[in-house]
Amino acid sequence: MKVSKRDALWWLVLSVPVLAVNQFATRFPGWEVVLGVVAVGCAVVLRRTRPLVAVVITLATWSIALIARPDDAATGAFALTAALIAISYSAGYQVRRHRDALFRLSLATALLSLIVLVLSHDVGAWLVALLGALLLALVPWLLGRHHQKYRTLVRAGWARAEHLERQQEIVREQARLQERTRIARDMHDLLGHQLSLVALRVGALEVAPELAAEHRDAAGQARISVTDAAERLREVVEVLRNDAAPVTNDESVAELVEHAKQAGMSVTLAETGDIPQPSMRLRAVCRIVQEALTNAAKHAPGAGVTVEVRHSADESHVSVANPLVDAEAAAGNGYGLVALAERVRLAGGSFRAGPQQGRFLLTARIPQVAQAIPATSESAEHLARAESQVRSSRNIAIAVAAASAVVLGLLSVGVTVFDTITSVLPSAAFDRMQVGQSRSSIEPLLPMRTRIDDPPEGDPPRPPGTSCAYYSTHFNPFDQRRGDLHRLCFRQDTLVGKDFLQR
Repeated sequence: MKVSKRDALWWLVLSVPVLAVNQFATRFPGWEVVLGVVAVGCAVVLRRTRPLVAVVITLATWSIALIARPDDAATGAFALTAALIAISYSAGYQVRRHRDALFRLSLATALLSLIVLVLSHDVGAWLVALLGALLLALVPWLLGRHHQKYRTLVRAGWARAEHLERQQEIVREQARLQERTRIARDMHDLLGHQLSLVALRVGALEVAPELAAEHRDAAGQARISVTDAAERLREVVEVLRNDAAPVTNDESVAELVEHAKQAGMSVTLAETGDIPQPSMRLRAVCRIVQEALTNAAKHAPGAGVTVEVRHSADESHVSVANPLVDAEAAAGNGYGLVALAERVRLAGGSFRAGPQQGRFLLTARIPQVAQAIPATSESAEHLARAESQVRSSRNIAIAVAAASAVVLGLLSVGVTVFDTITSVLPSAAFDRMQVGQSRSSIEPLLPMRTRIDDPPEGDPPRPPGTSCAYYSTHFNPFDQRRGDLHRLCFRQDTLVGKDFLQR
């Protein structure tokens, strides 16, 4: 797999905390450092093509660092925190189907947290792993998703601006054509009338008896020349009136497809329903198919084109699709599509054209009877949809971050309560225990777990050759006496010391 310079830079930057922690904080074995750097490199390389896999790899490495060395758990996890945040953010930006990806990420997170709980036998480690999954993976993922939606909004805004610019250009061109038509009409009205008068007067000279025969012949030639000039003027005026208008014809959809096949195109036609009588509706359908076939021949030569036309009593649906060879080329200047969109809009229908799932798809709906003209165009709808998605992604990110904080707070309280309740050695049971008893004899009086595993600060000296266990003294985890402990010290399963530690 080829690694780009950008990926190499990402790898270098995200590996710095791993190397720096090893140099300036805790000395980890070399193979652990190498494993961390390699895991970061794999995640960086996969972050574009397999973003979900990259997040799972980073989260798994972060979890392993958390439980591999309990004494240095915070240091090991801190070394990979930057990588987890960056890879999760990048994945949120790269993924398109977020719902499916988040479901898979949730399953992977649940599995990893369960593994942490099983391997560490520590609810606190499980809570920290869940904290990392929520705050260091899920929230950056949602922020990356918000960035993706924002970029989509920016692109939609530029597309809207280009669409409006093309519309303005069409309006300006129409204004120029209208002015040329007025000029042509004026030319025809003024010069045509004058030339007709000239031809009439010259014709009078042609039949004048007082003129010599050669003069009458010359007058006849002049009359013919003036008449030809008037005819040429009429032809020029017609050209000025119609040079920018498309050549109209009465070809049906089937005839258009047949002509395209004769020209060498591979076209499949599926036309269903009763073909309506010649009307502006049918003409619009034919115009859409004609423009779509022209675009396909221009931008995807040799590719198969599928034309589907469905007629009903109320409306006609048109769909033309061809493989997307070049997205940039397929866009073209957009004038033909903008003109079609305007024609359909004036008919009260809907029009869409653009890349979709590897194809360039053009669809249109044209009602039988003209309806109210939609107030917004497709680009405006796309822009509004992008704005809604940006607001939604921002609100989701904020809501998830707030919910994560609340859930983690509740979990912390729950774990604290559970840890306290399940490690209480009541004072009555503590007083009943006597030095010299065996562990088996006092086992029924002991809680299911100890309060802490390591000696607390200020722990009194232990009897030589003993191991001690520490238990809570009361059930209220929020009492100011929460630091008080009962200590039991054993030597070869015999109780040799018991102490009340007030903190």
